[in-house]
Amino acid sequence: MDRVVYVVSDLHLGPGWLPNGEVDPLEDFIYDAEFRRFLERIGRTGQPVELVIAGDFLEYTQTLPEIGLASPTDNLGSTEEESVRRTKVIMGQSPEIASGHPEVFQALRDFMVEGNSITIIAGNHDIDLLWDGVWALLFDAIYPPGAAGDLRLLPYSHTIGSGHRGRVYIEHGHEYDPANRFGDQMQAPFASDSRGVRRLKRCWGTLFVDKVYNQLELERWFIDNVKPIPRVIKLGLANDFRFTATALGLIARFLLTSGLPPLLGGSDEPLGAAPGETPPVEDLVSAVADPELRMALEAQLADPAARAEIEGVMLGMGASEWSMVQSGAAPALTLDSVDVVTGGEVVLGGGTGADDGFRQAARMILEVDPTIETVIMGHTHGPIDGYMSPLDLPDGRRGFYFNSGTWTRHLRDAGRSYSWQEIADQRNYASSFSYIRLDPEADGSYRPSLGSWAAG
Repeated sequence: MDRVVYVVSDLHLGPGWLPNGEVDPLEDFIYDAEFRRFLERIGRTGQPVELVIAGDFLEYTQTLPEIGLASPTDNLGSTEEESVRRTKVIMGQSPEIASGHPEVFQALRDFMVEGNSITIIAGNHDIDLLWDGVWALLFDAIYPPGAAGDLRLLPYSHTIGSGHRGRVYIEHGHEYDPANRFGDQMQAPFASDSRGVRRLKRCWGTLFVDKVYNQLELERWFIDNVKPIPRVIKLGLANDFRFTATALGLIARFLLTSGLPPLLGGSDEPLGAAPGETPPVEDLVSAVADPELRMALEAQLADPAARAEIEGVMLGMGASEWSMVQSGAAPALTLDSVDVVTGGEVVLGGGTGADDGFRQAARMILEVDPTIETVIMGHTHGPIDGYMSPLDLPDGRRGFYFNSGTWTRHLRDAGRSYSWQEIADQRNYASSFSYIRLDPEADGSYRPSLGSWAAG
C-alpha cells in the first residue's frame, strides 16, 4: 500500500538568531522546536511516510541581504558561491553571523533515520536550491547514509498516485503570480551577466525585496505582514512619520528606476543611461507616475525631517539612474505594480476574488489531466480547504484546489483592520502550522485533508 504523504510549504527558514540572542529582523521562521515535534509525531508511527515541502523551504532573499544589492543587473541574482554562503548561514554553519536553524536540519535527518522520505520542491524564494553546490550541502545535512527512504529535489512539481483517477499534483504556485514567476517552470534558472559570471535569474518580486522590503523590515520587523502597500503608507504617515518617509523614498526610487520584467509587460532590454547630474528632490518627486505616492511625497517635503529622509534615499539613486528617468528608459510604474510582488494574504482588510489566478491554474491542470483530482499549491500563505469550494469541470468531474499555507507568523485575524500599534505588537501574531495530509486509497488515489499542527 502507498504511504501517507504530508505536504507543508513556505517555512522561509532564514538567518535565525543573531549572536546577541535577538531574532534577526529579517527572520520569518521562529518555530524550530514546533516543527521538530511535528516531524516526530508524523514520522514515528511505525509506517514510513513522505514529507513534501512545496516551495520556499529556505529564505535566501533575506539572508545576507547585501548579496542581493551587489548584483550588477536587476534580472540576475546571486552566484553559486554566494548562494552557498547563504545556505551555510541558514543551516547554522556560520554562527559568527547568525544561528541559522540547525535544529530543523537535524530533525529532518532524524525523520529520515526512521525510514521516511522527503521531497523538496523549489520555490521563488529558494530557487538557489537548484545550484549543485547548494543541494550537495543540504543533501549531506539531511540524508543519513543507507537510509531506507528517499531525499529528492524537484525543480517545479510533484505528482502522487498511481490510479486512473484521484491523483494529486503539487507545485509551489509562484508561476501564477506575475511578479514572482520565471516563465519556464524553473527549467533554466541560470544566466550569465555581462562579465560571463553565472548567476541565478531574479524575478521582479525578489528584486523588490532586495531593494525595498529588506531595508524596511530591518527597521520594522512586522512590515512584511502589512499589505497592501498604499495602506502601509496611509497608516505609517499618521503613526510612524520618519520610517514612512524612508519607505516613501525607497518605493519611489524603485518605481522610477527598476522597471517591469517582460512577464509584466516590460522590456528585457537593458536600461541605458548617460552621465548626468542628480536633480533636486522636487524634480524626482514630480517624475513619480503614481498620483497617490507623488501627493504623499509632495506633502512631506515641507517638513524638514521628512525631507531629509526622502532626500537621503531618492538622491542616492545617482546621476545614471536619473538619466534613465529623464530619457524615458525607465517605465512609469505605480503602487498597483508593487502590490503584486509579495504574495501572502491582505491583512489590513480586503480579500481575494473567488476564482483568482491560482484557482484558474488549478482548474486548467485538472482539465488537462483527468487522472488528477486534487491540486495543491503554497506561495500565498493562506491555507485553503479544497472541499469548501470545489471546482466543477466541463466533463462532469469535480476537482479540488488546496493550499498548504505557511508556518510563518501572521496577524491572528486577517478579516479586520489593524492599527499601526497593533501590527507592531507580537502578541497579535500566530502561526496556523498548517499542513495537508494525503491518505492513500486501495485504487491508487489519495484523499486530501487540511490540518493544523497547532490543533494536533
